[in-house]
Amino acid sequence: SPSPGWVQQVRALPLARVLHRLGAGRARAGDAVNPRVGAELLVGTGQHLRAGEPWLRLHHEGTLGAEGRRQLQAALCLGPEPPRDPPPLVAETIVPPGAPPGPCRDSQ
Repeated sequence: SPSPGWVQQVRALPLARVLHRLGAGRARAGDAVNPRVGAELLVGTGQHLRAGEPWLRLHHEGTLGAEGRRQLQAALCLGPEPPRDPPPLVAETIVPPGAPPGPCRDSQ
């Protein structure tokens, strides 16, 4: 963490962009994906962090670079107080019309 504070949110899009550049995603169908690239989020909304405390574990091959590091740090949103109402874990569930209720079942 660049500074102390309460985790308000972690923005997914900046993380996804950095991971994509490191090889975790495709720009076009058929592009290779590096299975060794990924990230582990070590914090949750409402958690307090001290300055210098890790909040993300990044797996990659190659060099992240200063710009990539800056973009990752910008994804972490800290505040001086805990968030008032943490966001729900599931914001909305979308199912196709006519789908059976209940958990998904494997088709065999």
